[in-house]
Amino acid sequence: MKRDKSSEKIEGINLSSGLNSVKTEIRFLNNEERNMLKEYRVGVIGCGGISRAHANGYTAAEMPIAAAADISQEQLNKFAAQYNVEKLYTDYNQMLAKENLDIVSICTWPPLHREMVVNTANAGVKGILCEKPMTVNLAEADKMIDACDKSNTKLAIGHQRRFEAQYVKAKELIETGAIGNLISVHGCCGGDLLSDGTHNVDLLRFYANDSPIKWVIGQMDGHQKRTRYGHYIEDAAIGYFQFESGVRGFIEVGKVSLPGYQRAYIDGTDGRIEVNIPNQPAVRVRRKGDTDWVVPELHGDNPFKLEILALVECIEQDKEHILSGRQARKALEVLIAVFESSRHRALIELPLEVYDYPLETMIEKGEL
Repeated sequence: MKRDKSSEKIEGINLSSGLNSVKTEIRFLNNEERNMLKEYRVGVIGCGGISRAHANGYTAAEMPIAAAADISQEQLNKFAAQYNVEKLYTDYNQMLAKENLDIVSICTWPPLHREMVVNTANAGVKGILCEKPMTVNLAEADKMIDACDKSNTKLAIGHQRRFEAQYVKAKELIETGAIGNLISVHGCCGGDLLSDGTHNVDLLRFYANDSPIKWVIGQMDGHQKRTRYGHYIEDAAIGYFQFESGVRGFIEVGKVSLPGYQRAYIDGTDGRIEVNIPNQPAVRVRRKGDTDWVVPELHGDNPFKLEILALVECIEQDKEHILSGRQARKALEVLIAVFESSRHRALIELPLEVYDYPLETMIEKGEL
């Protein structure tokens, strides 16, 4: 491999540049931006573990949290003490009615997302950052999108991998031709399809330029009938799908997955990129015929801060977020198709017209 160490280039590819579409570098705020951001009234629904990631993002963006809601007074008090939140509610609808909020983070379990997003949009909030997965079925996803469309509320779903430095660097390397033409994308992680596989699918769609997916083949093992975050989860799952562009995608989740979380293998005609491989650099690239990996330099900021700033920009400029509800629905559709393929033991073509949660239906009907 020809490498100019002084300029950080691989055969003309600048490893230090950033994407025009997604910025991950440290985002410094000027005084005008600080003053504008402080005028936004922020609320948080659900004060469990993931709410801290959201709150840290608001803190990094210099946006104070005006109010928070949780059914647990103990959780509320801990959250309020940590982030200096004055207005606390055990009923989120009361918070929405009284606090005149501009942006709300929804950090609750997935089965609650539909109701909370719809009610928050109907309350006139300008922007919603809802945790992933969007919800547990496509019918609920459609209701969330419709409610936000009617109220002109900008909806973003927490697929923040699109703002994390190593994943965006991999995207940049693809776009600048570091591995030639893209052939396949492969993502794997522990956990379960809805909770964790949603990141995999959204990330692989990101790498494939959000090309529509034509079909999905999947299989899963769910004999333990476990629950997590208020819904049934499988024990292990695999999914194989084809983008209209011709790129192939593959995901493996749960017990069948390789060790490590949110790892990705990206293959092209001229090389490979690997991301988040255990005991290896966060991202590395190797051209075909070479024996050495090249490790690009990374510059990143808090991805929650960046997705929040992007949400503010979408509100100010009346445009759709890169992590929009429509984008998240497409990821959810693939996950549902994996379950549907396992249910019918068949290739499933998209778009999908299945509006239940297939795993739940199979368990309740005794089909597992």
